[in-house]
Amino acid sequence: VVHDALDQGVFEPFGDGQVKPNKKIDTKISSPLFTLPLGAIASHDMPTSLPQRSLMRHLTWQLPSGQAIARAMRTTVLSPQNLAELAPLGQNLDRSTPLFYYVLKEAEIIADGLRLGPVGGRIVAEVFLGLLRADPASYMSVQPDWRPTLPGRAAGEFGMVDLLRIAAVDPGSRGQ
Repeated sequence: VVHDALDQGVFEPFGDGQVKPNKKIDTKISSPLFTLPLGAIASHDMPTSLPQRSLMRHLTWQLPSGQAIARAMRTTVLSPQNLAELAPLGQNLDRSTPLFYYVLKEAEIIADGLRLGPVGGRIVAEVFLGLLRADPASYMSVQPDWRPTLPGRAAGEFGMVDLLRIAAVDPGSRGQ
């Protein structure tokens, strides 16, 4: 997996053979997202800025805020102080933050930009699970009752830590 990520430019190698993330997850929007080609926009109309389009959707359609989603997920909600840079913009954005910005800020604050936070991570996981459930050829559809039979740390249970251990990519297996 790491070699594939290196080939795709997701990670850059250090001189000592270790890898580091290419870019942290944060609220700094990549400049190409400010000028999307009209062909990439279903309606083929302006604005071409993805952040602007997302903000307009949040305000116009009254989409649930990041805070509302976090509360619905019963996870810690970012405080207005965590989103203080939005307060001067009006519209109560520090208390009702567009989901796209909230997810980026959550990763920046909770995980130092190294991974998604609880809201963003769960959304990504639920999308993958939904795709797998919707695919009639996926293992989740073909064998919905399957459970791992490999030995786990606890009898009768097999979790992510066990998978990483068996794949020899956990810190203990790498000698760290």
